[in-house]
Amino acid sequence: AGPIHGTVEILAALRARGVPLYALSNWSAETYPVAERRFDFLGRFRGVLISGRERVIKPDPRVFQLLLERFGIAAADAVYVDDSPRNVAAAAALGIHAVHFTGPVDGPPALRRALQARGLLPP
Repeated sequence: AGPIHGTVEILAALRARGVPLYALSNWSAETYPVAERRFDFLGRFRGVLISGRERVIKPDPRVFQLLLERFGIAAADAVYVDDSPRNVAAAAALGIHAVHFTGPVDGPPALRRALQARGLLPP
């Protein structure tokens, strides 16, 4: 339906601070290019891994491992945000700092606080 108010601003703030940003999505290989054209913020990621292209989907641990390996990210240095508790649990099981995004109303302020707690955004 569109971006969630507050999250695009968080993305911009992280980028402005030089935080390397990567996207991991269960989008299909066919529809992701349509979304990329529609939502310019999707072009702000340093790297993108689309499950439909890789043929492995979250919460399969292999998709998280593929992201880490492909982009040279240490699990302990990564912060992963998702609205699915299953996906959050799968990432956390691999040693990734995982944040459950709780929805369009409470989610953005809670996400900002979680990122502040990790020192990625100023208080």
